[in-house]
Amino acid sequence: MNKLQSILLVSGVLLCSTAAGQKLNRKQKKSVTRLKSNIGYLASDELTGRATGTEGERMSAEFIAQEFKRLKLEPMGNEGYFQPFTITTLRIADGSSALSLSGEELSLFTDYYPLAYSSNASNISASLIDVGFGISSDDRDDYKGKNVGGKVVMINVGSPDGIHPHSKFLAWHGVNIRVDEAIKRGATGVIFYRNSDKVRKPSGELSLTMKPSSVPVIFITRVFETVEDLQSVTINLKVLVDEDTGYNVIGYNDNGAENTIVIGAHHDHLGQGQHGNSLAKNTNEIHNGADDNASGTAALFELAKAVKKSRKWNKNNNYLFIAFSGEELGLLGSKYFVANPTIDLKKVNYMVNMDMVGMLNEEKVLIVNGVGTSPEFAKTIEELESTKQGIQTIKRGNSGVGPSDHTPFYLQGIPSLHFFTGAHDHYHKPSDDIENLNYEGEVFVIGYILDMVRAINDDGKVVYTKTKDEADSGGKSRTKFSVTLGVVPNYTYDGEGMQVDAVREGKPAEKAGVEAKDVIVSFGGKSIGNIRDYMSVLETLKPGDTATVIVNRGGKLITLEAQF
Repeated sequence: MNKLQSILLVSGVLLCSTAAGQKLNRKQKKSVTRLKSNIGYLASDELTGRATGTEGERMSAEFIAQEFKRLKLEPMGNEGYFQPFTITTLRIADGSSALSLSGEELSLFTDYYPLAYSSNASNISASLIDVGFGISSDDRDDYKGKNVGGKVVMINVGSPDGIHPHSKFLAWHGVNIRVDEAIKRGATGVIFYRNSDKVRKPSGELSLTMKPSSVPVIFITRVFETVEDLQSVTINLKVLVDEDTGYNVIGYNDNGAENTIVIGAHHDHLGQGQHGNSLAKNTNEIHNGADDNASGTAALFELAKAVKKSRKWNKNNNYLFIAFSGEELGLLGSKYFVANPTIDLKKVNYMVNMDMVGMLNEEKVLIVNGVGTSPEFAKTIEELESTKQGIQTIKRGNSGVGPSDHTPFYLQGIPSLHFFTGAHDHYHKPSDDIENLNYEGEVFVIGYILDMVRAINDDGKVVYTKTKDEADSGGKSRTKFSVTLGVVPNYTYDGEGMQVDAVREGKPAEKAGVEAKDVIVSFGGKSIGNIRDYMSVLETLKPGDTATVIVNRGGKLITLEAQF
């Protein structure tokens, strides 16, 4: 960053701070000092972007544990303050893998490679059967009259009318759909091939999060005019998996109360863009993640300090403070915690999540998602309307589902809130640095959260409400869409495609017939492997467009048309 850029950024922060229009008292000024110090360390180059499983993330976890200890929180992890969990950092075919087609030995990576949906295979020796394009629909059945039980099927990776958005067989363009059909019919393996070099090769990148199928799935690189002469196959396939450890950090304030409030924030970030989440052109730069989410982690300390000191009102609940890791890889840490809780989840009153709370804008807008997960939340926001300090507007989102760590708690039936100061151009870029933060604004956000917790304190265990009319993504995405499909993605879904958690009333998805729990496998003529694929298609659409939406509903492919 050059000197002029630094001056402009600092000036922007000063303007934003002045815009807050509120004088800080002595206690708040001390909070600003602590925030600057803690965020300054967490977002320093020394921690190299805190990517889960790296030394920088471990340094972050150690720092948080030391702070929890200083604040006299009890350790509530599995190993002191730490709750370690395993992440996959690499999947690659091992050189010992072997494939023989009708007696011809093929070379790994040159002649063939496994696909992401593949499992390992040991000493499979079977006959081959060609099933064309592997399609089984009302319009075409490539399996008709063929018994594939116990055999390895060969599937042409193309399509009868070509791979394009207007293909009659668009629903079957995805590799995984065709593999699932073969498995359903008893195949012990799937080999994809091409009959023309104009057909695009499927990706050989092995996903770190996709659950493999039950059979080996292989692509042959050479072009075959016909595969009728291929009779048998021998497969020995080994995919090497490299794993590392991420660390949730958990501290507990035990008041001997019946219920516990969980207050969380993720401490991991993107490292040097090694996991592909960066939005920068040069992804090898350090992504310090000052707002995302050193700001939330530092806020965790401030709330823990305030709760510990507020002996007059805080005894009606216990407080569990969690710094999650793996959020940027798909909410891995929070999902792991709810699956392996260190307290009884039935005793959790509600959950508070802080993700990107360090850039309160000039309009002083604080976004609070999850308001619809309990009637108590909207009531409390109304009560605080006239007394809130430094915040002009509370922008509410009802949904309990979003791309952050409150989602797994909500899906466990726990009322959950997500506090967020808004999207900005530094999101998921190396420029998310401390120079851009509004520390005074963050103090006001922390104060507001504390006021909400205090206001709810005497109300016992709050009532959980499942949200229905939910916002689309409502989270951290900075992308601006000119249209909306009107669905809420299930951010914890780890299969192929994008699962719909809820459908908004009156929106294109509902009108088209999309239902909750549908898995979108194709959208606008593109195969959808995950939420990112879905978002990339959505941002190309504009009002007046029509897009084909193909969903997997209980194993059945259904083609729908959405009008925007």
